[in-house]
Amino acid sequence: IFAADGAVKALIEARDQKIVRHIGVTGHADPAVLLEAIRRHPFDSILLALNAADPHHLSFRQELLPTAVEKEMAIIGMKIPARGLLLSSWKPPTDPASRYAGTRPGTLEYPEALRYVLSLPVSTVIVGVDSIAQLEENVRLARSFVPLSDSQMKTLEARAEPVHRKALFFRRWEG
Repeated sequence: IFAADGAVKALIEARDQKIVRHIGVTGHADPAVLLEAIRRHPFDSILLALNAADPHHLSFRQELLPTAVEKEMAIIGMKIPARGLLLSSWKPPTDPASRYAGTRPGTLEYPEALRYVLSLPVSTVIVGVDSIAQLEENVRLARSFVPLSDSQMKTLEARAEPVHRKALFFRRWEG
């Protein structure tokens, strides 16, 4: 994307022509890739995967977030409940062919998962909803949001550890 005729050049031209206002970068698998991207170009925003399991493998929070904050980027969090896999309400599939067959439910409640990420220095978060009730719950949680303390954050991280591999399915895993 950084080649002389690569995607970043095209995006800069689009911004200069006022086709787009801002240029962002995103990634799921490895914070080092995004760190290199934001070292090479002053992107306006970054969309990164953040949840309470994050500290347990290739941590975007520890390795990438401080640099994004330092560069004053718009920071957008995603993968907060990890497709629900981080949540205690998630039920393992009964199909033995499923990659998650025989795994345990997650360990957090949805409000905890959301409050965890909102307590980080993010500009906003992306959450999916399946119903008006879920949308209303998100609005209620946002309106009543109070940041978690460091000890509360660490408690949620510890509770997420037993399911971190499943909850970080989108990360690079060796072997």
